[in-house]
Amino acid sequence: MRKLMTFWRDQRGAAILELAFVAPIIGGMAAVSFAAWDVASRQQDMRAALEVGAEYYMNGGPSDAIAKTAAADAWRNAPEDAVVTSERICRCGTTVTICTNMCANNAPPSVYVHLTASGTAPESMFTPHQTAERVVRVR
Repeated sequence: MRKLMTFWRDQRGAAILELAFVAPIIGGMAAVSFAAWDVASRQQDMRAALEVGAEYYMNGGPSDAIAKTAAADAWRNAPEDAVVTSERICRCGTTVTICTNMCANNAPPSVYVHLTASGTAPESMFTPHQTAERVVRVR
């Protein structure tokens, strides 16, 4: 019985056991933190690229093709399937209308460009497919 009590009170090796229990938790937290940073970084890259396309319109650029190309070229670390699209939406007040029609007050409709960037990163832990959007009023 005395040897059992001596063994139970012996503190040698306690630190290594604590480390064995805590190390997987710390490693898991580090992996999750890196994965979250990766998702945020890719999302920020997409938004920055869309801002380049939006700035093109805000500086008076009329071409959707050039805006899409500028946004695609500005997308750092774009995935292989990266796509930038644009869609024009015309409104008279809150009502969506055809861009060539005049509004009820004989004014031209407001024109908005809806830029969308999307891509897939299969190595991502949380969200392999990401999408970002930016709406710019052109007129």
